[in-house]
Amino acid sequence: MRLGVKPAVFLGRLFVFFFLTYVLWKPCAPAYTHVLATLTRGFLHLTEISSDPNLSQVTEMGVRETSEGRPAIYYRNRLFPQVEDGIAAEWLQAGLVLLIPLMLATPARSHAQRIGRLGLALGIWVVLQVLDITVTVKFFYATQLGQYSGAYYSNTARFLYGFANAFTQAMDAALFPFAIWAGIHFKQLLGRDQPLPAAPGAPAAVAQTPPPKPVPRRKRKALSRTAR
Repeated sequence: MRLGVKPAVFLGRLFVFFFLTYVLWKPCAPAYTHVLATLTRGFLHLTEISSDPNLSQVTEMGVRETSEGRPAIYYRNRLFPQVEDGIAAEWLQAGLVLLIPLMLATPARSHAQRIGRLGLALGIWVVLQVLDITVTVKFFYATQLGQYSGAYYSNTARFLYGFANAFTQAMDAALFPFAIWAGIHFKQLLGRDQPLPAAPGAPAAVAQTPPPKPVPRRKRKALSRTAR
């Protein structure tokens, strides 16, 4: 990086921000889980616009506690109310608790730039999680609902949803935070970012003018004759 922060300093900041995020995130976690469930349910309903009543607006989704007393996002097809599945909220939020410290610990030219990058990272994260849950629900419908799955989902659809579900589950908590962080700071990590502006009171850099181009010998003679 060209912003003058040593790796040891960055690592120290990362641990500090991670601890603060972990402590402060607990009271915010329930609200985030409900917002994520609402956004995902709305997106699923957009994908379920159909003239077929067996496909139109079939997803029912909400947040409630598991048998261990932990919140989770549950979903089911309204045609099969007895069959449902859920995703633990802790699993969905694990990567977010890592992404926020990464964004805050990375050096920036100003607080506004750091906050702007954090907002961009959170926006990308929410979009990815909505898509992640959507793929999980579609895979559930394509494989766990017996004759309904066979009638409305082809073998190709089951394969694609299965692959996407496995891919997003592998990436979600472990790699998505690093991918988002590295993507936003790509130029900075490669050392291609612009240098920092000079500090107040520092002497301004003197612009160097390029040396004059040499004048050909014949042209110099012509100029000397004109001068005479």
